[in-house]
Amino acid sequence: MGRKTLSATSTERVPAPVPAGAHPGQRPTRIAVEAAGDGARFALLDQGHYLAPRPVAGGSGGSGARQLRVALIGIHMMLLAGDDVRIEVSVGPGVTLEVVEPAGMVAYDAEGKQSRWTLEAVLAEGAVMIWEGAPFVAASGSNVLRETRVKLGPGARLLIRETLVLGRSGEEAGPLRSIARLTGPNGDYLYEDLDLRGTRHRAVGVLGTAKVLSSATAAGWRPQALHPNGGARPGDGSARRLDLAAEGAVIRALSGTAHEAARETDPVYRLWKDQLLGEPRPDPARLFVAESAYVHGPIPHPPGSGTPLGTSGPAEVASNPPAGGPAAEGGP
Repeated sequence: MGRKTLSATSTERVPAPVPAGAHPGQRPTRIAVEAAGDGARFALLDQGHYLAPRPVAGGSGGSGARQLRVALIGIHMMLLAGDDVRIEVSVGPGVTLEVVEPAGMVAYDAEGKQSRWTLEAVLAEGAVMIWEGAPFVAASGSNVLRETRVKLGPGARLLIRETLVLGRSGEEAGPLRSIARLTGPNGDYLYEDLDLRGTRHRAVGVLGTAKVLSSATAAGWRPQALHPNGGARPGDGSARRLDLAAEGAVIRALSGTAHEAARETDPVYRLWKDQLLGEPRPDPARLFVAESAYVHGPIPHPPGSGTPLGTSGPAEVASNPPAGGPAAEGGP
């Protein structure tokens, strides 16, 4: 029996087998897109236990007909003790997929029992994925392992927005470990293991007194520099840019609140997104004064692709960031 194809407006779900070793009640959310003639289509939209992928009309334009947009809608309470939220994404050759998290996610008090959030994505040759994440909050009593693993084929490009919030207002955060590994044909673009468990996040060279870490990460391409100092605007705020050794860059800001951090990084993220999609660059002054608004939580490797390439450990350039964010262009 052939694979069933979903249109961009369909909400029908294609059942998928539960991966070996996974809890049967915590099936992953799975998304696959592929080229279809001059356009693109959803080859798979599989509702998971926690998140339902829903096609969104419009998209950002700019990259032509082979562009699709999908929102991840929460359908169960999360993250609680023992929850295992997994999202698996496959983007076919030459297709652009934009994934939007419409609302933030909170890891609730679990009395120290661990929960997990995992994104695993494979981008084929010339594919593009934009991950527009909403704030992720680690509340007091939570214990979270968050992993983002993306394998990029030749010419594939990636842009990820992420905001980590350590504790709700007036409380300390539970232990949080965030691992990001972005791998290309010749090795790792970025391999970062950010360990914020216990008192580590307050250490010199990590987060210090900040509660929020907001970032945008590009891999497989190098965004144009906005300002000589790498910040969101000249001489203002904590946002700093780090150019990776391979094609890629990170803009990162530390702050006391999510909206303050977003005010620093969102203008850069939007401009990078416009560059990636080939859209006309908007006036930066209009973006800098705009308030942040969230429009808005394992794909096997292709046959013959072999094992993931890259170093056996985190790249030196991506070690724990200093208190002001990663080493910045023109920084101290």
